[in-house]
Amino acid sequence: MTTNDSTPAARSGEAAYRRPVSATEWLYLGAHRVGSAMVLQLVVEGDGDPDPERLRAALAAAAESCPGSRLVRRGRRWIDSGRPPQLRVAPDGSGPDAELRSGTAWLEDPLDLRRGPGCEVLLLPGAAGAGALVFRAFHGVMDGHGALLWMGEVFRALRGEPARPARSPLTDAGLLAEVGATGRRPALLLDQRAPLTAGPAGAAGRPEALWRRRTLPGRHRSLTARLARAVADATGAPRARVMVPVDLRRHHGGEPATGNLTLPVFLDLAAGESWPGAQAQLLRALADRRELAEGFESALARLPLPAAAALLRAGRAVSLRRDRHLASAVVSHLGRISPAECSGAGFTGRTVYALPVHAPLVPVSCVAVELPDRTELTVGFQGGPGLAARADELMDRLIASVTGPDTAVPARAGTASEPVAADAADATVVGLLRRQAARTPRATALDGPAGPVYYAELDRRSDAVAAGLLRRGVAREDVVGLLVERSPAGVAGLWGILKAGAAYLPLDPHQPDARIAQVLQEAGAVACVTERRMLGRAAGASPCAVLAAEDVPDAPAGFRPAEPEPGQLAYVVYTSGSTGRPKGVQIEHGALIAFVRWAADLCRVDERTRFAFLSSFAFDISCFPLFLPLLHGGTTVLVPGEPTRPALRELLERHRADALAVTPTHLDLVETYGLDLAGLRTLLVGGEQFTRAAADRARRRLGPQARLINGYGPTEATVGCLAHVLDGTETGPVVPIGRPAPEVTVELVDGDGAPIGPDQEGVVGEILLSGVQLARGYLGRPELDAVSFPVGADGVRRYRTGDLARRLPGGELEFVGRDDEQVKIAGHRIEPAEVQAALEGHPAVRTAAVTVRTRPGGSPALCAYVLTAEGAGRTGASAGLGSALRDHLAELLPAHLVPAVVVPVAELPLTVSGKTDLAALPDPFGAVPAPVAADASVAVGPAPDEVAERVAGVWSRALGLDRRSIGPAADFQDLGGDSLAVLEMLSTITEELLDPRAADVFMDELGDAMAELTLRRVSDAVRAAQRSASAPASASASAKEARA
Repeated sequence: MTTNDSTPAARSGEAAYRRPVSATEWLYLGAHRVGSAMVLQLVVEGDGDPDPERLRAALAAAAESCPGSRLVRRGRRWIDSGRPPQLRVAPDGSGPDAELRSGTAWLEDPLDLRRGPGCEVLLLPGAAGAGALVFRAFHGVMDGHGALLWMGEVFRALRGEPARPARSPLTDAGLLAEVGATGRRPALLLDQRAPLTAGPAGAAGRPEALWRRRTLPGRHRSLTARLARAVADATGAPRARVMVPVDLRRHHGGEPATGNLTLPVFLDLAAGESWPGAQAQLLRALADRRELAEGFESALARLPLPAAAALLRAGRAVSLRRDRHLASAVVSHLGRISPAECSGAGFTGRTVYALPVHAPLVPVSCVAVELPDRTELTVGFQGGPGLAARADELMDRLIASVTGPDTAVPARAGTASEPVAADAADATVVGLLRRQAARTPRATALDGPAGPVYYAELDRRSDAVAAGLLRRGVAREDVVGLLVERSPAGVAGLWGILKAGAAYLPLDPHQPDARIAQVLQEAGAVACVTERRMLGRAAGASPCAVLAAEDVPDAPAGFRPAEPEPGQLAYVVYTSGSTGRPKGVQIEHGALIAFVRWAADLCRVDERTRFAFLSSFAFDISCFPLFLPLLHGGTTVLVPGEPTRPALRELLERHRADALAVTPTHLDLVETYGLDLAGLRTLLVGGEQFTRAAADRARRRLGPQARLINGYGPTEATVGCLAHVLDGTETGPVVPIGRPAPEVTVELVDGDGAPIGPDQEGVVGEILLSGVQLARGYLGRPELDAVSFPVGADGVRRYRTGDLARRLPGGELEFVGRDDEQVKIAGHRIEPAEVQAALEGHPAVRTAAVTVRTRPGGSPALCAYVLTAEGAGRTGASAGLGSALRDHLAELLPAHLVPAVVVPVAELPLTVSGKTDLAALPDPFGAVPAPVAADASVAVGPAPDEVAERVAGVWSRALGLDRRSIGPAADFQDLGGDSLAVLEMLSTITEELLDPRAADVFMDELGDAMAELTLRRVSDAVRAAQRSASAPASASASAKEARA
């Protein structure tokens, strides 16, 4: 085996990165002395022979962004040696399978922590161009997730991509000091049985050790809990203790760190306890933040290293002799990894797995890694003679525990029309379209004003786009912009990008050029596909290669499109970011095909389906018409331009569209036009809350054969992942969002992250999603990934939606609103969606929107906007409509849910995704004239006939009302003034109309009138206070005594 040359330590590197050895790391150093290598190992198997020199250069580059890979120990400190990790190249034929079987020393070598860095890479060449790269890191300098960060940097360097530095020296000790320990873990004894069947008595020396690996198809829910349960069962003991390492990065939002940021929680499992019980115990431990507790390692760290090692050696001898251990097993889950990210320099990753650390005092260690279409499970065993047979027996038991009928994420069966999508387990949309085109070349794929386009023509034109991109150097996983309208050329452009193996980046032509340029730059697009008439815009927005989909020549004879893998990127769609910077959501092919299979079944798509395409390409609801019909022999009906009444009528009547996917706001537009929906077979509504009033109106327009569906799903979970099919039995004010897709798991958690169980009906919590449909993450935004896509201690990667829901008695979910939309007004939690549903239940209201605005005094106020049932565009259709609607709401809702203002509007503005643009709605408090400054030098104040006018002006500004609508008998509270508004109103009157000496008199004059604050009473109180301020002091005092 060859190595790279060593060089002296770099003094500048030592100054740049150094940190103390934490107590946990001291424990690992002691175990290292006892004979356990304590080396984390990530194995990437793949095809191709990477050039060793390029690998060494990549290791050096990655070490600059991950200096934790260069550490050596100096006493009780880790310092940056300045030397990159070494590359060792094994002889040909030393592939990883041989290593796992033979138990040779390549993967068991300890690392020299004084002379060389605590990390290295092994290159293990295999047969026929296959081989593996093994990334090895001493557990005292990195944990599993830190090693993943380092490995990712090496592959990015191999591909020439920008670095994502992880230079923070933070470790578990620093984080505990930062966030505070939650206490101390209870003292643990060597009292746990091994989950291995009894063998010959163990010796006091070094135990035998080996690994076993299994590859399971698909992903498996609650894998950590299931493995822990199986281990506990295998011990045969009344109770078993299982250790679960927890990544502490969820408590730290700063710069990424590769250091050891893992501490354990312990599950205490009783015999016969179900895996859901284990899962509940794990989730409760995480909710209580028990991983932040200190343990015995803090005491061990006070000992000199030889003494600590001697103590561990003695403990191991007792453990082996008695077959009793600190824990029965360690169960770890490293989360989800895409092989596509583990490629470069002529090497293409096929699979990734981890080799567990053989830790002292624990006989079995399990590590799981999820890939897009499979799960890799590797188990390390330690024991006495005959270990191999006993390990195989336990391995079989573990596999059986996680492959039962309720564990694997199920494959989706085909629909009655035998869609092509049911063809292969690892199929992607590219292969499915090609097979569909070969099967029905003369069927109509696209229809619309430009005429029909057959499958053969769509296949040919998209091949041409793919060939054109490949000629321009576009490669796998490259991002390619798509700046097109809803046209045949636009659809061919999308499919051409996918056929080139790239990911499409949809852009909305109606957005400003500056926004388009920003998104192209953010995404690092290498090319942009557009239409002939927009070539100039596309070329001006970005320096990348630009081509018009209509103008590229046909692909050469024998052209074969790329065959993307499920883990490869399919598209990137940008959404608005809370910081003002847009976020690119990355969706992989495996997630996309999972969505297609579920949604096609849900919408009953077959070769007869004619799915209307109404939205922008840049809104992910476009995936319904762009993929579902075309992969099942149906037709996508294009609606170019704005969805005007003539265009929609032509869509439904001439082009016979029978499937629609729209937002409730777009559905309202369709209803406004009075269009006939009787020909629809499927109407799917999503993107906003769907009220029962709106659903009832839609049902009256649909024919008896129609399927009305309410769908839910964030962009980060591939378009949609929950749905409810309406059957007329809905009773609540809003339509439920239903149940999840088969490859999606939904959980509800409270504000502290504690799970809300299925039996807790009606309890509102945040929706967490996991499963195959989750996005890879945000493009180039690892800091956002860490927050939005945390990986739990159970190894499950979840997406925090920020959406709130409650579980209904039948088990379905009901959407409540956004966590960030909820506000507190006067101490009450406000859910705008509840108010919207109540408004839309009024016969005078067709559609409503509810949001929060700020009063002139700075306090929040609930505001509602309504389109009347008589028709949009007539805001004055009903005199006093706003007041009447407030009265209506007062009979249905608590007082704190009655809006301060109800504003009739001519239209509800829309975002590009077809949702109501709340920010664009008029501010009822913003158009009120500025206050007229009072002259404090005039004690008497304005003349009596002016007082009511001045008071009414204050009310107008506070409530956002026209001054002319406020008469003498008007009551401030009836007009929408809540308690905060009352205080602000009184304070404003005191400041603007009164001398400071008159404030107490003004409040005294109001007295009991506080219950009925009419304009007349408040004006009278102002006049009395003004008179008091202008009277002699003795008279004022006498008047005050008389009032008392």
